[in-house]
Amino acid sequence: MLFLNLKKLGGGVGRRLCMPIYSGTSDCIYKDKHFVLRKINQKYENVLLFGDVNKLRNTAIELIQNISEQSENNCNNNSYINDKLKKYENSYKFLSENLEEENETDSDDNKTMSLKEKLNKEEKTTKKITKKLSFWQIYSMRVKKSLHLLNTHDFSLILQSFHLYNKDTGIYVMSIKYVEDQIPNMNGTSFVILLNIFSKRLKKHNYDDFFRKMISYIPNIMYDLNLKDINNILNIFYNIELNNPKICEMFYKKILSNINKEDAFIISSLCYIFYKYNFEYLHFFECLKKRGLCVLNDFDAIQFYKFIFSLYKKNICLKEIINRKKNDVIALLPNYNEEQKIFICDIFGIK
Repeated sequence: MLFLNLKKLGGGVGRRLCMPIYSGTSDCIYKDKHFVLRKINQKYENVLLFGDVNKLRNTAIELIQNISEQSENNCNNNSYINDKLKKYENSYKFLSENLEEENETDSDDNKTMSLKEKLNKEEKTTKKITKKLSFWQIYSMRVKKSLHLLNTHDFSLILQSFHLYNKDTGIYVMSIKYVEDQIPNMNGTSFVILLNIFSKRLKKHNYDDFFRKMISYIPNIMYDLNLKDINNILNIFYNIELNNPKICEMFYKKILSNINKEDAFIISSLCYIFYKYNFEYLHFFECLKKRGLCVLNDFDAIQFYKFIFSLYKKNICLKEIINRKKNDVIALLPNYNEEQKIFICDIFGIK
């Protein structure tokens, strides 16, 4: 009986890259045991041979830097750009420099050159990076295999690189259990990054228990959060419909102690999100109003609407705001929709 065996070639995701090739001689006693290995395809080499923690972290940093540069050069193309990237673009450098000493490596480059120097060098020499599907599949495979070696700082960087490039290789769902176990080890930066990513990538209500565990951990990272972080966290939980007013109770004291340093955007955003949470402490809104009066001329049209609408709904007196803005409010009207125009005109007595 004749069997036809097709020749199997290496290469491609999920297949062996190093296929043995017979290289014996006809008169050698070991002719059936001599093999050579095919050279590994160059585009897989870095991922396959150097997929340790440091390499994975540096790859994530390189990817994030690349998309950050693209967003600066092309302001109109915001696809896949994380709206919180600017806030954290310095955080991943800082974390990576601190974590470099915690992870041992045999690479001579890492022994002689600090990560900060590498980053500076990459910023000067790196051009626009384009990665094929095969890269993302193998990069994802290496991350999944190395999960037990990663801490939350490294993993938040790596997961952010997938998120910013809109690459879903199953890593979000697969990593939930790991992240859930690592919640007690998170700091404020990794907490906000991971919370933001999972809130956008996971199906709503399928992982409510996971998000509730993150809520319960908030008091442990309170010292590490600023008011922008707090505003982001509140909006995230509101968007995934876990808007428990008790979350506001965790934050409001810290907000009051730092409110005099914040700008119009943060004041407006906090006022609006606390109103949507149905927060009942009127003293809190009075304090926001007091700070809002100090930056009243800095509000743009939408910020001003959110600010005054929230105060009105909480029955806070608006007389002083109306007196100071009555001559300027007409210039803001073209920026409002019909419903917003009706509200503003009613408040200011414009016919």
